[in-house]
Amino acid sequence: MEGILNEGLELAVFGMATVFFFLTLLILATRVMSVFVSSAENRENLIPIKALAPAHDSRLVAIISAAIRQHVDKK
Repeated sequence: MEGILNEGLELAVFGMATVFFFLTLLILATRVMSVFVSSAENRENLIPIKALAPAHDSRLVAIISAAIRQHVDKK
């Protein structure tokens, strides 16, 4: 009986250590990614979002509206 209790205790400690290790690794990875993203945001030569957005073309809006209407009508 004592052997089973010792094995259970070992398994519990091993499981908790494994979870602790992976959570620590996750925290470190999150912090590294945070530093990476912060440094990328601070670059001076970033393209403004408005420059990437297409101009509002009434023909494009009509095409997208027709596609959405067709998709909704299928259901």
